[in-house]
Amino acid sequence: MTTPDASGKTFLRKRRNAAPWILGIALLLLAVYYVMVVASGILDTSTDVPIAGENDTQREDYLTLQMRVQDVDLTNRVLLANILPIPHGDLVGDKAGEMSESVRIEVSSGGVTSTVVAYPGESIVDPTAVSLLLDRGDSTYPFDRPFADFQLNVQNDETGRSVPFVVEMSNSARPWVLTASVGAAAAEAGGQVYPVTIDGHRDALSVTLVAFYVLVILITTLMAVVIIGGAILRRNLEFANVIWLSATMLSFPALRAAMPGAPPIGTALDFIVLFPCIALIAVMLVWTGGYLLWRESSILRRRELDDDALARPAGPPVWESLPE
Repeated sequence: MTTPDASGKTFLRKRRNAAPWILGIALLLLAVYYVMVVASGILDTSTDVPIAGENDTQREDYLTLQMRVQDVDLTNRVLLANILPIPHGDLVGDKAGEMSESVRIEVSSGGVTSTVVAYPGESIVDPTAVSLLLDRGDSTYPFDRPFADFQLNVQNDETGRSVPFVVEMSNSARPWVLTASVGAAAAEAGGQVYPVTIDGHRDALSVTLVAFYVLVILITTLMAVVIIGGAILRRNLEFANVIWLSATMLSFPALRAAMPGAPPIGTALDFIVLFPCIALIAVMLVWTGGYLLWRESSILRRRELDDDALARPAGPPVWESLPE
């Protein structure tokens, strides 16, 4: 760009190249994203779940209940997991993976005994699927805090005495971050019953992605308001505005369904963001469509036609479309 100086001569004014800064910012954002992916553990097959509380035993003959969470279904409000007992001490059988005594494991969830697993003595132990009831739904998506309260009871199936155990838990349900706690044992007719609580929340990466989708919906709605409002003030509404509004309104439900772990329609996010944005786009679409329909159909509503009216394009005069 040339600029004249006081003597009338022109000189070339240099401007700093912003391309390196743009590239640096893009690389920085990518680095932050990959750090979040690695830190969230979403690439891992499973992660260990920390367990607090009274999850210990002084006995040498005990069981380790390995519990792997497979899925957290907020729609049906259930938590699916597998339980595999590992014997120690005298409970270990002669063969690999064998238990020497008959063991009965009861899992109570929602106030009822949901799962009863009996392992006969001198049998190979296999994992067993259990279903636990969740006490919270998905109304606060993406900040869900579902938790499951259940009770564990392990006893000798022949003598009826309680068998000591410890709980080990791993999480294969993505994108959930889980924690667990084991409470103090309570003496009941069936022996020692231990209350267990599993608490979960979505990882930071999923919340960030949902926030990005919400930001896209809000920015698109604001763009529609600005563009349509400017076209109205300039009296320059076109059929392309109707097409753009239609595509925008139809794309919002698709964006909503593409969110990670998106539950069915009816969460707080829908009432706060999605429904108002769709309603605003729909109002602008109906108004713009009705205005263009009335304007373009003016020639069809005339009783008499002249050649000039047919040759002249419909719409306001050219000088009304020009900015003042």
